[in-house]
Amino acid sequence: MLYNFNINKKANSFLVIDVDAIVSNYQTLRSKLSNAHCAATLKANAYGLGVKKIAPALDKAGCPTFFVATLDEAVELRKILNSNRKSILVLNGFLAGTGRILKHYNITPVLNNFCQLETWVDYNSTSENRQKAALHLDTGMNRFGLDNKDIARLMKNPQILIKANIYMLLSHLACSDEPENVMNNRQLLEFRSLIGRLPKVTASLANSGGIYLGKNFHFDLVRPGLALYGSVPGHLQNNLTNCISLYGRVLQLREVDKGQLVGYGGTYKLTKRSRIATIGIGYADGYQRSLSGLSTVFHHDSPLPVVGRISMDSITVDISSLPDNKLQEGNFVELLGKNFTIDQAASLAQTVPYEMITGLGRRHYRYYNQIKDGL
Repeated sequence: MLYNFNINKKANSFLVIDVDAIVSNYQTLRSKLSNAHCAATLKANAYGLGVKKIAPALDKAGCPTFFVATLDEAVELRKILNSNRKSILVLNGFLAGTGRILKHYNITPVLNNFCQLETWVDYNSTSENRQKAALHLDTGMNRFGLDNKDIARLMKNPQILIKANIYMLLSHLACSDEPENVMNNRQLLEFRSLIGRLPKVTASLANSGGIYLGKNFHFDLVRPGLALYGSVPGHLQNNLTNCISLYGRVLQLREVDKGQLVGYGGTYKLTKRSRIATIGIGYADGYQRSLSGLSTVFHHDSPLPVVGRISMDSITVDISSLPDNKLQEGNFVELLGKNFTIDQAASLAQTVPYEMITGLGRRHYRYYNQIKDGL
């Protein structure tokens, strides 16, 4: 697809976010479910891609429930949706003194320990209208949720869930990106055992990877996050669409003699006379320094290797394989997209796609590709 990069002549980079592809991915994920509902996890500004654009599109597509990390994110999301029809849950728990905010914006906390559960019961007992909450049960990840000691207390008094108006029990898979990891079935069995001994309410276990582990993991509600953007580590056959493309402007072209060094530290030595392009994107823009000397950018479908170390604001690329004058100063090259995906970049950088996506910086000019407004 061709984009009108002249729309912003000041921009060194363009981040294209295909909202229609995100909606399509949501529909694909939902189609894998038999009876479960499909929520959407939009924490960290929809993984850094822009909750103001993405949330309304998913809302219009029929998403019934949204998860975020913090109360501030939840309040922002409620204002964006401009309606109390959809559920918004805060994963990071119930903070003391925030009950009125939760009530005003119709936000549901996910309670993460027994102390929060008791505090919520006390709060609800004095509130004019009882508010619902969710409860996180730790099944082995040892991050959030009631631990073994808390769960033992809960099992002695399961009716506290009714007093607390708990409408959902959830847990989180630690290894869903490793389908063969025994931890997945261990957590599944533990979660099943726990909810079987408690009053029946909505149950939720599967994150993005969990959806692809099969229907046994789906329960009543699944909570995809990264999969909305086309990535499910460990599950490559997922029928999802990439929704992110990143383009950088060519700032300078030069011819460099054989034997010359390129970049900080002089780590790359030219073995022949070469043409080098400097591109206006660096690690401050989320193009990680660990990709130095490993990644490839593309001019249309022609691969161009990154040479030398990635700088804060720029990278250097060997364009010797292109015909003379094929690439000009002011033109754009593709750094992420159909030729070099987020998953591929994360693998080369020895990190996870989550970090790559959320790390894409604030300096990119952003295109939101939707049928209604296009590019």
